[in-house]
Amino acid sequence: MKRVRRKEVIYRAGDRAEALYQLERGLVRIVEILPDGRQLTLRHVLPGDYFGEESLAERSHRYTAEALTEAAAHALDPRALSPEDLRQVARSLASQMGQMQAYETHLQWGELRSRICRYLLYLAATAAHGQDERGVYVTASHEEIADATASTRESVSKLLSDLRHEGVLDTGYRKIYLMDRRTLEAEAETRLEGRGSVAEG
Repeated sequence: MKRVRRKEVIYRAGDRAEALYQLERGLVRIVEILPDGRQLTLRHVLPGDYFGEESLAERSHRYTAEALTEAAAHALDPRALSPEDLRQVARSLASQMGQMQAYETHLQWGELRSRICRYLLYLAATAAHGQDERGVYVTASHEEIADATASTRESVSKLLSDLRHEGVLDTGYRKIYLMDRRTLEAEAETRLEGRGSVAEG
């Protein structure tokens, strides 16, 4: 079992792909490093999902896997997988492909404000959420939100500040509180109006 802390990299693009992983708990993101150095979140790995699939056919990882929360994953030797194991891996990867297509639609299209609200609601349904005396929160940095919404940290910071002033969100140390979930959901539903243009914000 491989255990990692939040923000810890499990493997980097270019590392030798020797193991296939199955996430036991936590939330992991698969990231592509763009030529200009920016990061783009390609997909999120949920408990039960497999990742590191390059180990099945390639010698090195094409992307980077980073923990968004404390996480634990089983490292599997791809050469030791049975036919049934491989079928299970294929089903998992096919499911993740469907999630990636939905993720592209829901998080990359539309006004940035809507994309941010949608991503915060998404995180609230994963291991990145928590609750304390102030309410339900998600753990995500402005940079991580920017990576996940095809934006910039500066644009995300401005819009989060706007949402906080409107009482929709509140912030604490490494926490974003979802104060007005109904408004967040309404904002999230304003997607794909005028699908031909993607606003950076």
